[in-house]
Amino acid sequence: MEDYFRELNDTASLPPGTVIRRINESKDQQGGFITTDDDGSLIVINVIDLLEGELLANEGIIRPQSGDVLYGSTSSFKNSPKADEALLVVKNWPLYKDNISIQSSILQFVITAFVPEQIVRWKREDRLAMLFVPIQQKFRIGRFKERRNPDRVCKERFKMWLDSLQEGDHLTYVALVTDKKSDTPKFFSVGTKPHVVTESALMGTDFNFKPNHGGHIKTAGLVDGKKHFLVDAGSDHLGRGMKTALKDAQKIVRGLKMLYPEYEYTPLEGRGAFGHEQSF
Repeated sequence: MEDYFRELNDTASLPPGTVIRRINESKDQQGGFITTDDDGSLIVINVIDLLEGELLANEGIIRPQSGDVLYGSTSSFKNSPKADEALLVVKNWPLYKDNISIQSSILQFVITAFVPEQIVRWKREDRLAMLFVPIQQKFRIGRFKERRNPDRVCKERFKMWLDSLQEGDHLTYVALVTDKKSDTPKFFSVGTKPHVVTESALMGTDFNFKPNHGGHIKTAGLVDGKKHFLVDAGSDHLGRGMKTALKDAQKIVRGLKMLYPEYEYTPLEGRGAFGHEQSF
């Protein structure tokens, strides 16, 4: 086993964001650890099959069985000296350059699913298909491109952002949320970019909606076993900033609950979910 993984004998205090790897006689899989469920199983996202070099699932549960050996990454994109080198491999990839509107999402996927040293090693060994094939499958680009309903893609892409946020992380969003019951809410983000930049990126997609709200979403632990988000509608660009009323955030939360009922939300007035590195 590579030295950037260590065998796990206890997963009780495993930090979210750790890349978990399960190996047995027939499997070699890894994914980004989110949390554990009531029976101690590991909930992971962006599960990669390292034997086939493919994306196995967007979400999954690892229930250790007899014969399984679990490993956790000792390196991450937050602390590895190889992080910049690994991300540069992605940024220099022609398909990354060709898909400007999803570049932030691609990087977020890479950060949650892989270890920097893996990518550097695969480049050295001419095995970058291990990285690039799962990215193409995840975002349906390149040879995995297909025509899909833009509204569905928009919904799935924003869910990926919500899934990837770890404790204390935040993002800026723009949204179309109305009072009409017949209108389906739409949300879009490119991470922590200012709202004017986020809206500009949205215009480069096929999602075709004009946002009427913007704000911030921040993770805040679990509520009743569900991932919990603080939500405001305090964009200066698409709202009233610090003067934004609570009812506007409540409207946004209703839209989020309609699309993503598996999470819990708390609406906040003003820029109550504003992060210290956040742009607005």
